[in-house]
Amino acid sequence: MDKKRKYQFQVSAQHIDFQKKVSLSSLFHLILKTAGKDADHNGFGLLKLQSDDYTWVLSRFVMDMERFPLENENITIETWIQDVGAMFTTRNFRIANGEDRIIGHASSSWAVIDMGTRQSVLLDTLASLSDFILPETTPIGAPTRIANVKGDIANRFEVKYSHIDVNCHASSPFYIQWIADCFSLDFYRMYKLKRFEINFLKELTFGDTGVVYREAKAKNDYLFQLVTSEKGIACRARMQFEDEECR
Repeated sequence: MDKKRKYQFQVSAQHIDFQKKVSLSSLFHLILKTAGKDADHNGFGLLKLQSDDYTWVLSRFVMDMERFPLENENITIETWIQDVGAMFTTRNFRIANGEDRIIGHASSSWAVIDMGTRQSVLLDTLASLSDFILPETTPIGAPTRIANVKGDIANRFEVKYSHIDVNCHASSPFYIQWIADCFSLDFYRMYKLKRFEINFLKELTFGDTGVVYREAKAKNDYLFQLVTSEKGIACRARMQFEDEECR
């Protein structure tokens, strides 16, 4: 039984930013697509769960990149399940370029919820999930809890039709877009993203409005908190950058 599997992608025009490299939200989306493909292959994908009125939800995510792939570049994303607990499972990723050279790693924590009650479900409900455990970590470790964030308002958002996914809540790449939009183009010309972390705390649904707080912890190290008037804190995140010359 294959417990680790690779999926290939090409970075296309729809994935890139103004510097012709894959954007943070697009790479995040490709990583989630990899997780979905692998879960489908193993028999516990989204459609299978939804047939039982369950669904996957992402709880925490961390990614560390040596560099972000460029337009038309071929990449491979390898994935495996590191562990399965009572409520959460850890899925890891290894990102490589077309020459199979590793350029990044990611790790994620997932839960299953009941689509009716929106409450968590014990993972032993998915009998086959534990069959695919491969207790192999990544150099970046598992995603961790991000503490409360202060700072100033750096962006505002409203959840609209185009943000809603099949789970009837805002798709997670949009959280990342609202966070990434807290910086100017000049900032992105000067600094390159090295590490990104996010904790998803509450579902955002159609009509929710809120603000993004940004707090500078140290040079090139920023914390974020999405806060809605309807539901309070929706997520927390962290972005760590490097000077351009450090690359």
